[in-house]
Amino acid sequence: MIEGDSKDRTSGPSRTLSLLYASASVGTGAFYAFNNFVLPPILKSFGAPDLLIGLLSSTRSIEGAVIQPTIGALSDRVWTPVGRRRPFMLVGIPLSAVFFIAGAFVSSLLPLAIVIFLFSIFFNVAVDPYTALLADIVPLEHRGWLSGLSTGVQLVSSVAFLLVIYLATASGAAVPLWTYVIVAAVLLVSFGVTVVGVREPVTVSEREHVPLRAYVDAVLEHRQAVRYLGTLFVYQFGLNAILPYLVLFVVEDIHQTNQVAFGLSAALLVVTAVGAIVFGRLADHIGTRSVMAIGWSLLAVSAIAGVVVIDLPQTTAVVLVAGVGNGAATAVSWPLLTALIPPEKTGVFAGLKAAAESVAIPLSVVVAAEVFLPRFGYRGIFAMLAITIVLALVLLLRFVRVPRPILTPTVA
Repeated sequence: MIEGDSKDRTSGPSRTLSLLYASASVGTGAFYAFNNFVLPPILKSFGAPDLLIGLLSSTRSIEGAVIQPTIGALSDRVWTPVGRRRPFMLVGIPLSAVFFIAGAFVSSLLPLAIVIFLFSIFFNVAVDPYTALLADIVPLEHRGWLSGLSTGVQLVSSVAFLLVIYLATASGAAVPLWTYVIVAAVLLVSFGVTVVGVREPVTVSEREHVPLRAYVDAVLEHRQAVRYLGTLFVYQFGLNAILPYLVLFVVEDIHQTNQVAFGLSAALLVVTAVGAIVFGRLADHIGTRSVMAIGWSLLAVSAIAGVVVIDLPQTTAVVLVAGVGNGAATAVSWPLLTALIPPEKTGVFAGLKAAAESVAIPLSVVVAAEVFLPRFGYRGIFAMLAITIVLALVLLLRFVRVPRPILTPTVA
């Protein structure tokens, strides 16, 4: 078992620690690929309307606005023999896997919707403490690299999963039921490696019982973090109108098969993975805020172009540019937040970040399904993203300032 050393500021995390932490990202990659790209056509085949498809295919759900901050605060406040983050992974992931497997045996829309709701809830119970664990084991100046690596691993896993689906849906075949079992197995194994392999470092603050009021006061004190969460809300509001409908856009508006749509989604994630690793490393040199601005600028360009594309080559070009921008933004999203808060509050802010997403994502789906899709078809999702991403970029550059890190001198 490897213990993170947050006191070592002269070098980055060891290769072993990095790989053990990133292992769980294999599971998150399979989960997100299934939710974002495979669930929409499955739900469409069950007769679900666009609004329900968007809501159920989102990686966050509206009830997470209450659940995720609670989980984040609890993971800061409690300490068990196995740590403060790992208990949530030990409980959430097996329960999520159980409901994933149950999904293979339902035959109507209502039971499927219930199963999706449950496996999403328990997955998110585990994934936010997993995210907070990064700040526990790695000092601030090296979080960009590890975040980029774990994001890259997550996206490579998503690509591998989509390639399996691509091959399984050749000649117009439906998505096979064993897909649910694969996701469940990958979640159990990958998170198991992280839970067993990474030991959480013990600090005095982890054993203190801090009143919940102190967390509320801390949130009110960290204005820059709250401003950043506001920009993320705007960003997520636009981006997550894209993900549930991208496959359907390729099928309905560009007139391609499901298999082509899955292949294009895999290409998007390959480029995103490369972008996440490259820009995660770059963030350690030019700063997370600068990398975020670059990523959002590329997304804005691709969104504007997405409004006018008419064929597969043009769509492919737009998707690839978007992948680079999304990779940059994804790699630094969490490290930028941790640069604005004290390390002992990472859990509660992970929960608040998830809460913002839990509101922004369903809300964006409602606006997309009820306002943009009826007027512009699935192409309308790009118009919605273009508007929101430009606004988020302006807010980031105007209102969010990252303080310079104060490095602790090392004693020879």
